Order: sequence, then structure tokens, then C-alpha cells
Amino acid sequence: MEEQTRVLEYKCPCCNAGLHFGPDAQKLTCDYCGNTFDIDTVRAFNESQKPQDAEEFQWEQEQTEQFSEEEESTLRAFQCPSCGGEILCDENTAASFCPYCENPTIMPTRLSGGLKPDGVIPFKTGKEDAKAAFLRLCKGKPLLPRGFTSEQRLEKITGMYVPFWLYDCAADFSGSYKATRVHTWSDSKYEYTKTDHFLLKRDASADFTGIPMDGSTKMEDDFMESIEPFDYKQLTSFDMAYLTGYLADKYDVPSENGEPRVRQRVDAAMNDRLQSTFTGYSSVLPTSRQLNIKHNKARYVFFPVWILNTKYKDKIYTFAMNGQTGKMTGAFPICPKKTAAWFAGVTAGVALIASLVQLLML
Repeated sequence: MEEQTRVLEYKCPCCNAGLHFGPDAQKLTCDYCGNTFDIDTVRAFNESQKPQDAEEFQWEQEQTEQFSEEEESTLRAFQCPSCGGEILCDENTAASFCPYCENPTIMPTRLSGGLKPDGVIPFKTGKEDAKAAFLRLCKGKPLLPRGFTSEQRLEKITGMYVPFWLYDCAADFSGSYKATRVHTWSDSKYEYTKTDHFLLKRDASADFTGIPMDGSTKMEDDFMESIEPFDYKQLTSFDMAYLTGYLADKYDVPSENGEPRVRQRVDAAMNDRLQSTFTGYSSVLPTSRQLNIKHNKARYVFFPVWILNTKYKDKIYTFAMNGQTGKMTGAFPICPKKTAAWFAGVTAGVALIASLVQLLML
């Protein structure tokens, strides 16, 4: 395993407790004493409090079973500066919590040696907002398993900065379409239908800015797209301080791997735009489309997302909320017992109605 790396942590200048970034105040907040601080103020304080390097001392250790090369390639060890506990995480984790003292910590080495994010959208919603959104999403779903909305489950909601690529490009689009126009009329004897057929062609060019594509293999693309859009007006320069109190993942999907998905989204957007220009037709169907993308550029950013991964009957169900806008999505499990009871109730109700109808007919 790699040599332990020092963990970057922001301390409260008043009480020396750990700080986290508060979405309401947009400042670093101390949960212990309640004070809030600007990032620059806390950074200056932390710089002044850095301890001098102590003389190294190592215990003699017996040789035991070692991690395999494959395990070493994916595991990292960090030491919590508050309690001294060792934090193990995967190779893509950028920020985490100490599992022993729950102190928020940052692992700057996970962001070094690669691309530094070009920007970040800070959290605008808190954990209580995510809990409330989850409960609203569950409301009116009688087939949910018992305890699915328990406080214990809600506490597992975690704030995470998800890596995204933002793609800028110019697109030239050419499409051919078959269209019909149907006209009907009638006289005293017959009804008539006349169908005219048309071959239509459209050419268009457009510039696209900020097409989002998540850069983590841990997140399904469709799932992340379902909580869009993000407001890029609130995109700010990246600072490590924004990560305090949240998880964060370094990208593990290179920008070039997103090209097929970007092309798919641009093609759909251009086709929808041209489809809206067809008026007065009964139907319009595409027959061929050609798309040429050029001047493409990618930016690396962090977007805020509240995540809940919960297990029911050995299956993981994921819920996600846009940490900026509050938009939430997820797929729900269904309790088999409640489902069976519901169908039994429906069947009994239908049988009762049928019996009443028969009695009335006697």
C-alpha cells in the first residue's frame, strides 16, 4: 500500500472544530460553535496553524499477508488529522468523512497528478432539503415497503460533488423527412380521404455550449441527465474549500469517451428544432440525418448532487437530487405482500360489485 498522505482539513479559528461548506451562507460553517467564515480567512488561519514536522518513529512490524498488486492499485490510505484514524478509499475519491470521528476531511492528492476542475457549482440545498424532497417523492405510493421512509434510511442521504464534462461545439445538421397532409370530406353518400405526400429537406447550423456529461462510471448517464438542468450562472472557480463536508469523486471517464453521447444529444436537439419548423402536416417522419460536429472543447467541473443508495431484497435503489435546484428522481421498490393485498382487495371489490349487479337484476 502507498505511504500515508497528509489530509487537508479546515479548522474553526474560534473553537478548532472541523468546518464544512454551508450552502445557505455560502461560507465555511462550524457545527460546534455556529460561526461562519470566508474561505480566505480560514485558509490564512490554517496556514498559520500548520505544525512543524516531527521526528519520524516507526514500530517494528512482523511481516504479514500483504495486499495484492490489484488491491494496492485501487486502495489508498489517509490519516485523519483530528483523531489519527486511517481512512481507506478507492482511487477516485477526492473528499470523504472520517469513519471514526465523523470529521469532514479532504484528500488533495486524489486531485493532483491529473486535471484540476475548471469550476464548481456549490451546494445550494442542504441535507434537510434532500430529506423533504425524498419524502415528497414517496408520498402517495401505498405499495412501498414498510420503513422505507424511516429516519435511519434518510440519514444515509449524502452530499456528493459529481465530476462532469461540459462540451462546447458547433454542429451542422442536414435531414430529410417524409410528410403527409390528410384531408377528409363527405357528401350524402360517401366519406372521402385524400392524402398528399411530401419529401422535405432541412439544413441548419448551431453552436452548443455546456452540454453536460457525467465523468464517473459510478453514475448512470440517464440517471444524471434526469436531474438536469444545472444553472451555469452559478458556476464558480474551483476551490478545495467547497468540498468540506461532502464527498467528491475524481473523474474516471476521459472526455473523449463522452463523444458518442454528446453526438446523440446534439442530434436529438437539432432534429427536435427542425421538427418544430414543420407546420400544416398530418405527419412528419425522418428518413435520413447527417450531423457534423466541429470546434469541440471539453471543460471539467464538479456539480452538487444529493445521493441515497438503499438496499431492498438484495437490490440497490438509487435516488438523486440536484444539489442546486432541488430536482429529485429515483426508482421505487414494491412490497410483494402489499401488492398481493392490493390485488386481493381489487378482486374482492369487483366480485362484490358483480354480486350486487346480479341481485339488482333478479
